[in-house]
Amino acid sequence: MRPILVFCLPAIGDFIRCHAAIQIIAERFPGQSIDVVTSRLAAPLARLMPHVRKVWVAEKHWKPGLKERARLARELRKENYQAAYMLTSSTKASLVPWLARIPERIGYPREFQFGMVNRLPAGWLKSMVAFGSRKTRLAEQVCAIARRGERPAEDGPLPAPQLVVSPEELAGWRQRNGIDAARPVIALYTSDFANKRSWPMERFVSIARDHAARGWSVWLVGGPRERQAAAEIRAHLPEAIDFTSTPDIAEAMCQIAASTVFLGVDGGISHAAGALGGPCVLIYGSNRAYLHGPVNAQVIFLEPPISTPGWVENTRAVSEDRVREALATAIRKHAPQFA
Repeated sequence: MRPILVFCLPAIGDFIRCHAAIQIIAERFPGQSIDVVTSRLAAPLARLMPHVRKVWVAEKHWKPGLKERARLARELRKENYQAAYMLTSSTKASLVPWLARIPERIGYPREFQFGMVNRLPAGWLKSMVAFGSRKTRLAEQVCAIARRGERPAEDGPLPAPQLVVSPEELAGWRQRNGIDAARPVIALYTSDFANKRSWPMERFVSIARDHAARGWSVWLVGGPRERQAAAEIRAHLPEAIDFTSTPDIAEAMCQIAASTVFLGVDGGISHAAGALGGPCVLIYGSNRAYLHGPVNAQVIFLEPPISTPGWVENTRAVSEDRVREALATAIRKHAPQFA
């Protein structure tokens, strides 16, 4: 059977959301190999995704990029793919499977790449012109492409993206880093405190102190954007462990998978925490969790109260008490030994 290629979105959170579509494709074509194309940043996560055989890297900002895309197309042509699912709407991305002569190229012609995309899902025009409350979520859009626009037999929930860190890999990571598996851990993902999506620094510190006083370890996870925030938290809580200088995103997945509970804000790392399946509490601005949050069932979302002014994007109106209650619920349900 000829393999299938899936062009995924480049940002970490969006790439993880694409795994919902990959699961649908794997169910439709059991036994067929599925490869993905994504950015260099997101590519290391592909090996943690069930059903994915191989990952190709396509940089997002190739300028002008024709030479690089033609080179990638020549490599793809050798694989003899039967179909390419275009979960990204970029014309630059659609150019690659067209140059690779993949016979079936499925997706919405959002940048009017007719011809490069030659199989349009049912209802594609209605989806393209939808706006406001009628516009479908990104997770729903990629699943619609995977289903070719057909509704599932039963209108159930979207497939939940999955990232799987093996027990052996997790045990090796703990051993290399001297982590005591018996000690509970709260992982904090803050984003940049100057970012309106974040939560006030003093509240993160307060929650961290509560857990440290009960014998928990406090881990600060993320990347370059979170390093200053991690330094500010450690200035108030020196015992917190700063993992924001981790050079490999796959190692960051071990950090999250090894934690007992995850507390974070809107961002790609929070999508990873949801996909890894552990207890997860996420703080979002008003009306943003449904559109932009993970669809994993174990995630608890906290937003400003409905009585606050509409379209509140910052999270200050989410109180510490609500966060403490949500963390206690998540731990009691998913890690009762630490409740």
